Amino acid sequence: EGCCWWGRGVIQTSGVCNFGKLNYFLGKRAHEEGRESRYPDIDFCKDPEAICADENYKELKWIAGFFYWVDQVQPYESDG
Repeated sequence: EGCCWWGRGVIQTSGVCNFGKLNYFLGKRAHEEGRESRYPDIDFCKDPEAICADENYKELKWIAGFFYWVDQVQPYESDG
């Protein structure tokens, strides 16, 4: 998949799975597959540096950190 990258952002997003999930839910892949995408022009797998270096989306380092937090650290459970 091309997502083998070291950590970036406020919680150090890293790894195939995490960059792939960002791309699937928020990035270019979501857009290409017809889902709403906050960042339709960013392919997190091909350009993981965009999390910290994209001048158009300075909030990305925080968005990626929050995404990791709710997905991996403290996921939401509908029954409590």
